[in-house]
Amino acid sequence: MDDIVTMKLTFNQQTLPLRADFLIAGTRCCLSTNSHDVIELAAQWQSQTKRVDTSSFEMEVLVDSSRSDCCEQAAHFRGLRHIVFATLPRGSFVAFDLLRKKVHAALSSSASRDLSFWNALLLPVTIGILGTTLGVVPLHCACLDRNGKGLLVAGVSGAGKSTLAAALAQRGFAFLSDDWTYLTRKQSALVAHGLFSPIKLLPDTIRFFPRLREFVPRKSLNGEMAYEMDPQKSLQFAVTDMSRPGHIVFLERTVARGCHLVPCRPEYVRDFFERSAERLPDELADARAMRTNIINFFSACPSWMLRTGESPQRTAEAIEIFLSEAERATA
Repeated sequence: MDDIVTMKLTFNQQTLPLRADFLIAGTRCCLSTNSHDVIELAAQWQSQTKRVDTSSFEMEVLVDSSRSDCCEQAAHFRGLRHIVFATLPRGSFVAFDLLRKKVHAALSSSASRDLSFWNALLLPVTIGILGTTLGVVPLHCACLDRNGKGLLVAGVSGAGKSTLAAALAQRGFAFLSDDWTYLTRKQSALVAHGLFSPIKLLPDTIRFFPRLREFVPRKSLNGEMAYEMDPQKSLQFAVTDMSRPGHIVFLERTVARGCHLVPCRPEYVRDFFERSAERLPDELADARAMRTNIINFFSACPSWMLRTGESPQRTAEAIEIFLSEAERATA
């Protein structure tokens, strides 16, 4: 409660005099802060393309040097209708107002200047919570780009989306995301966005990716140990931040050898992503309807159930061959 009172007293134009704006997941963030470090970080996300038709939200970031930098503090969320409160690692507190499309964050000095904290935690959490009110649909799936078309890889938790995404990136697919992809609709076209978040691979995947021996796993947001790495700098993957969705595969691990792709009906795609969507309060009925409309439109993409008992690399090879044959058949 002390944090909430402090926010009411200090979040104003006098205490947050610095301004910047940048594009993120198809939306515009209008940033106010008291920290030059935050402004320097924001310059890395600024786009040369100035879009006037983009939904926007306000983010007010107060950097408080007196806040304790508790690195082991776990992420914790609580919601009250259209308000969500979050305590995040590094002594951070964030409040999200979904109705007013505003974010108030109180950060420690070290968190404010840590690019990995923003890319791996604060920005993904912000778009995950606030995005639906801005016309952005968070989808729990990986996304890679091949020849200008996005391949989205979905599946239940633990199915191996991240390892398959890494294997596909090894084969030359451009990496966009391995966990959450953010979908927007501009007129009649869908766009899949990523946030330049790190790729997360569990320790047992070292048998498929020997290069992981160069890195050290650490505790991730959900408490599990994992390798979290910059896909471009650490793994030399090609990286992009947006793509046009072209194909969907639902990954399902089996004990039987081989890779088998079975066509999915649009109803399956729609039900899968509706079930995994966050519940929205009644006062955000318009945002809920928008999300349903985008998922319905998205469900028309060609989709397959991918049942595989092979390694990520062999599965990635089978996908590439399948897509190449499909492209030749429609050429």
